[in-house]
Amino acid sequence: MNTGFWIGVRNKNRKLLCSLMTLIAVGFSVCTLGQVDDDVSTLGQYRFQAKRFDDLSERNVSRQGDAALKLPTVNWEHGESDHFIFHTESGFAVTQLVSVAEWSYSRIKKDLQITQDSFERKCHIYVFLNQSVWHQFVSTGKMEPWTGGWCTGRELFFASRPHFKFQGATLPHEMTHLVLHRFVGGDIPLWLNEGLAEFEGIRLYRNYLKTRGYTLTNVRDHVDAADFIPIKDLTSALDYPRDEKQVLAFYTESERLITMLYFQYGGTENLMQFLKLQSQGAQFDSAWHDVYGREHGEQRAFEDKFTAFVVKPKQSEQ
Repeated sequence: MNTGFWIGVRNKNRKLLCSLMTLIAVGFSVCTLGQVDDDVSTLGQYRFQAKRFDDLSERNVSRQGDAALKLPTVNWEHGESDHFIFHTESGFAVTQLVSVAEWSYSRIKKDLQITQDSFERKCHIYVFLNQSVWHQFVSTGKMEPWTGGWCTGRELFFASRPHFKFQGATLPHEMTHLVLHRFVGGDIPLWLNEGLAEFEGIRLYRNYLKTRGYTLTNVRDHVDAADFIPIKDLTSALDYPRDEKQVLAFYTESERLITMLYFQYGGTENLMQFLKLQSQGAQFDSAWHDVYGREHGEQRAFEDKFTAFVVKPKQSEQ
């Protein structure tokens, strides 16, 4: 799940503002970090066919999906690619969406060391352009009012700006949830699920922009001391905070924790081992001890280091 915030995209000397329907954090890269992935060039090489709803290969949807498709004020258009079935409002740049969806799905599987994909069932993706309809749909579905999108099993729902070409970290963020659901499963803690989604979403969007001469700027990577959530509370949370400032802190810290584990504590192999243990029911403390404790010492020292890493210094200390 994610929400919206303003972020800068800079091209040469121009700064453009775009609304990313995702929640905070900066971070990135998995695998060959800091580099623009070679296979960004594969964007646009995926198959897509526009179809009538009755001609789709899979027409069974959830109750939420059915409610979306029956909205009287939305004119839905349909189509499908190798792994996805798309339901988009008229006016949306669906071919660009298809390319980013298939590319993101492929990249995230590679980043998470998933080499076997035998899934034949396709994921349904619903894209709303009308913001008032989206907010009504969110409210009816009893989702958090700040959300800009969510993933439920085989379905992704998110909103886009009206008549705005697809861009942003929302899709790769939600795609990460899909990949984790399909190929990892188990009981992944909330912070770990959202932290990985933020980590992947912004990393992929950053690479996507870089190939087009843009730089992602203004991305939140710290929290104020007053909003800081201690690791013990962060990693044991079963639900999102109720206060919106705490929601921002939750997402920021979750992504920063993944970033720190990746860059400073052994990269993908250790992180995937840690993910496996947590998804199988291990507490944060025991998973940390088994994966990182032997080489990196006391967990308390790590927690102190993380606090210094993520808490924004006071003005007088800067």
